[in-house]
Amino acid sequence: MTGGKYRPVGSALSGPINAEAHALKIAVEVASTWHKDGASGQAEVPMGVVATIAVAGLLVDDPVRLAEAMTSASPTEFVHLARQAWAVAVTRRPDVTLWAHPLLRWLFAELDEPTRQRIKRSAVAALDAGQLELTATDRRFGCDLFGPLLGALRSRTATKVNAQMYTPGDIACALTALALDDLEAGQSFCDDTVGTGGLFRVAAQIVRSRGLDPADMLWFGADTDELAVAATAVNSLLWGLGSGVTLYVGDILNHPHWPEEARRGRASFLEQVDGLKAGMQALDFLKRI
Repeated sequence: MTGGKYRPVGSALSGPINAEAHALKIAVEVASTWHKDGASGQAEVPMGVVATIAVAGLLVDDPVRLAEAMTSASPTEFVHLARQAWAVAVTRRPDVTLWAHPLLRWLFAELDEPTRQRIKRSAVAALDAGQLELTATDRRFGCDLFGPLLGALRSRTATKVNAQMYTPGDIACALTALALDDLEAGQSFCDDTVGTGGLFRVAAQIVRSRGLDPADMLWFGADTDELAVAATAVNSLLWGLGSGVTLYVGDILNHPHWPEEARRGRASFLEQVDGLKAGMQALDFLKRI
């Protein structure tokens, strides 16, 4: 199955749609497609498909052409395109792939044809819902796509988005604005229940509104859910948080010094991949994590 012609979201939806509503639509479409194929569980696979489309969209100048290429590709060709996109991402930001690797495992698996087809159908669902119009444009700053997606994939019915780790933007904005007073470059932001990073997104918006660059800040996030942390890693690219991001998967009650532990882990990982100059070599290295 290769899917149909890529249709911009404007032709699929009537009237204007804000970024958060658009993210919710994409989440429901992808989760519905994945669940309809009888693929209960394995949320990391469709999450990884959406992450791949998001990362690829940041690497190209023409997202419409990318969408058409992904939509017209065969299931096997789509997996190959995904590996190429992540090879470039690993070369540019290996630290992000350290935390995002749970969303990449399907790229290394022995996939049978039905699984490849389910993966491709999920990709087409995201593209037909206009994902690249969201994640490959500045509209991505206005939402967290992965929060509702993870909730939809983990709920019994894809149309019911679980609020386990998804903080709606208005609430997050109010909470974060209250916590931020004076801001300056190099300031640290820490969320020890980071989920998919919703509070980071809003903090980054506030940073931009005050004439500063989120990439000049330090971002520390922890959570016990590795998929949520993996989503935060991808979101850090989408939201332009820069290289000052440090994430941690684990119980912070048992690891009160987790920021230092996470920093050491990041440094050790970067030392190991430093000698791998080719993107595919670095990507294959992630198999051993």
